[in-house]
Amino acid sequence: MLVAPPKNPTISETKTIKEVVESCPIDVPLEIRSDSKISLDGLTKNLASWEAEGFLRIANGDLFRTTVSKLRRRKAETRLTWVNTKPDSKFIVSGAKLNTMTQSKAYKLIRERKMKEPAYKKLLARKATRRNMKLAQNAAAPDTSEDLPSEGKVWKSIRHKDLSRPSRFFLWMLIHGGYKVGYHWEKIPGHEHKMECDKCGVPETTEHILTRCDAPGQDEVWQPASELWERKTGAPLPKPTTGQIMSCAAIKIRDARSTRLYRLLISESAHLIWRMRNERVIQEKGVASTREIYNCWLKMMNNRLELDRAMTNDYKYGKKAIKKMLVLKMWSKVLKDEDKLPEDWTWETEVLVGIG
Repeated sequence: MLVAPPKNPTISETKTIKEVVESCPIDVPLEIRSDSKISLDGLTKNLASWEAEGFLRIANGDLFRTTVSKLRRRKAETRLTWVNTKPDSKFIVSGAKLNTMTQSKAYKLIRERKMKEPAYKKLLARKATRRNMKLAQNAAAPDTSEDLPSEGKVWKSIRHKDLSRPSRFFLWMLIHGGYKVGYHWEKIPGHEHKMECDKCGVPETTEHILTRCDAPGQDEVWQPASELWERKTGAPLPKPTTGQIMSCAAIKIRDARSTRLYRLLISESAHLIWRMRNERVIQEKGVASTREIYNCWLKMMNNRLELDRAMTNDYKYGKKAIKKMLVLKMWSKVLKDEDKLPEDWTWETEVLVGIG
């Protein structure tokens, strides 16, 4: 088991001390001031015991060993001084002036405070949440520059401004495993029949609903989504896994315009599949035909296109407006009769998505 001095702040402090020592001539007196007690104690009062154990039980022991060797080779005096960088509470103005507070700022402050509460942290530690978060992280990892995106990055991604509010909530519920499907109904008297998919006869899960179910819905949605993606990129879109759906806004593609289209296409298509399943199973509206499902998907994409087109209006939306060039390039190659459209079609009202 590793003793944990260095979490990131300590590693940074120790690396900085090492780099300062390396950059200073060995015959010039040096004083290093730091607010990291762990780093300074590791180089002074804990050094004898750590060295006696060969730094084996010390996290980042190699960094401490190297820093110590750099210090020992110096010929001039070297001082390591701890400094208190915490501000004096007597001189801090607490609170915020009401005339500077906006609803957005207040919401963010309340949210930050709630995120520190034990109840919130307990929610993130739910078994289903941890399992789904790991799926999302692993799905996003091959397509990001990081080895594994942090949980914070995944949570932040589902609040991306490109996602619609219903899609954000849908992805949030997916990660938390909050939808009542499958085994949720197993021990509820009178509702046991809801555990299984009425079409496939297997326990119903969100993964089954979104990617495997034989009932009209998921196949009929992912097919046109794949065709649209192929028109844009030249390669068909493989049916996404549940992890890829949950992390669709965290996945980065080489072309930024394709990245934006990907997050819209995946999030909106998956949410449509979920809504259509609810209409069939919960609202008992019956089974939709392939044509009806396709028309629903096409209408959904056209609504997003229309929203993007409208949001390029700088005069109406100001700072919230979307850059016109981003919209033009993102939707290029996937529009109906695109060769007949003007170069700037954002002022046109009859622009539609077209595939096939």
